[in-house]
Amino acid sequence: MKRLCGLFVVLIAVCQAAFAQTGASALRDYVGLINQRYHPAIVAYFERAKAGLEKKGKSDAVKAIDLFLKGATGSGFVITDAAGTNYIVTNHHVIAQAAALSITFEHQDGFKETYSNLKIIAADEEHDLALLALAPGDKITDKGLMFLERPVEESEDVYSAGFPSLGMTPLWQFGRGMVSNAIARFPKSIDDETLMGPFIQHTAQVDPGNSGGPLLIAQQDVPSGYAVVGINTLSATSRQAANYAIPANAAQDFIKAALDPQKETWRAELDKRLAAFTGGLGVNKAAYPHIAAYLSAACVGENAEFAMSELLEKAPLSVQQSFIDKCEDGVVEAMGYAVAWVIEKDMRAQSQGAIKAAVKEVSGEDAEYTVVFTINGKDLNSRWIREYGVWRIKTFGETVAGNKDLVAKKEAAKKDKAALRTDSDLTVEAGYAYLFSKAPAALYASIDYRRWGIHVSFAGPDFLSVGVFYGWRGAFYPGKIGLMPFIRFGIDYHNDKGFDQFKKTQKALRGSWLSDNLDDGWPVIVMAQGGLRVTTAKIPGLFAGAGFQYNLFNLMSDKYQDAMKMAVTVTAGYGF
Repeated sequence: MKRLCGLFVVLIAVCQAAFAQTGASALRDYVGLINQRYHPAIVAYFERAKAGLEKKGKSDAVKAIDLFLKGATGSGFVITDAAGTNYIVTNHHVIAQAAALSITFEHQDGFKETYSNLKIIAADEEHDLALLALAPGDKITDKGLMFLERPVEESEDVYSAGFPSLGMTPLWQFGRGMVSNAIARFPKSIDDETLMGPFIQHTAQVDPGNSGGPLLIAQQDVPSGYAVVGINTLSATSRQAANYAIPANAAQDFIKAALDPQKETWRAELDKRLAAFTGGLGVNKAAYPHIAAYLSAACVGENAEFAMSELLEKAPLSVQQSFIDKCEDGVVEAMGYAVAWVIEKDMRAQSQGAIKAAVKEVSGEDAEYTVVFTINGKDLNSRWIREYGVWRIKTFGETVAGNKDLVAKKEAAKKDKAALRTDSDLTVEAGYAYLFSKAPAALYASIDYRRWGIHVSFAGPDFLSVGVFYGWRGAFYPGKIGLMPFIRFGIDYHNDKGFDQFKKTQKALRGSWLSDNLDDGWPVIVMAQGGLRVTTAKIPGLFAGAGFQYNLFNLMSDKYQDAMKMAVTVTAGYGF
């Protein structure tokens, strides 16, 4: 009897192990790897960047772009409605900013099966849920995973399934743990005490890439051998084995609403969304992080290239640093920050100070509306679309309107700016000068390297001026010309025959035997000079200039009245 009982116990353990192994293997038919592809405009932008880097031999940067263009990955699982239609459940952050989606199932025998052209039916950013539909004609299984119909209890064994990455390669992983808190709630952030949840806290393995995969409990009476108790969504970095899943009942409520949309409520949802959008603009700090949360994937994709160039050229350093920091969370999310910053810049251009926004007019129907905002007393038009069940911005004003001409104009302006050669380190120029009180016409020449230079004025054998200066050069671009203002300060030496004669006369008048040792001043002046150079892109480097020089004070005798006091120059020059 003891032997029979022992054998019975062994058989039970073997059967349980075999069932668990079979069930885990079967799960591969229900849990897949989701891959997202970015908006075509974003892909094209990085392809151009990659081509430029390849020419420069930047192989590491090229590899980084290739990895990025493969798209972000996550996990998802199959469910089936009453009619037998397959759907994919995952997290919102797994499909955020995706222009195209696919899911791949890796079966026990190693065979991989991919379903492309998934359609996003609905996405809930707040609760981090998304529901996807297969392309017409595609079907994965007759019966998908089922949800557990009761609340999960603490200390119950649970299992995670999905495709976390090893390096850059997603790999199937099946993990086991237990429920450590069935109703976990915690604040959104250090700055926001609003509670999130409830979540199921558990200890089954959850790594980057597991997001969107199911949290399961063993159940023998279903085809997969497991029932879904939650959707894995995040892990605590400062805790040991503290992983969190969205409870099954919350996911079921989301799915029900997604499959039965109530169009009569859409306009009311838009009004609520607009109120939240305008309410968040009045913060006493940068508003672009708030605006970014309202941008559609199309808005980011169509405007990212122009917005990033604007941000990197014109934004304050704090905004640029915020963009760089956001890149660590995700490049596409950072692009959204750039587009949002351009929108905020346009808003603040209406008036200085805080943004005062109100909805003036709403018109449209179905899933697209035109919204006119009054921003600090002036009107701005926008288009809002219902993207994945949420109202988001498609266009805003004239700058964020998907206008490719803006990018083309900016590229043309960059080429013109480069051809203008306004930032030359070395410039030379020559021309004529009018020397007040000395000569109506003189030859003038100067050469400067960055901020330092020398200049010469020559009015024949009676007058020569040679000086050194230190100054500033600027550059402005009104259209296809470059304006280069300059300011200089320096010291000039005057070889002035008139001053030499003055000194001789002074000595003769004194008639002293000490006259040969008298010093009646030095032919040195301290000057200030300002002017403007103008150049065009037709002949890169060539410019025309005009300047005005004023002698601030001199070391000559106060009695010498014919010293040069001012000068006007007209020149032509070249920048190297």
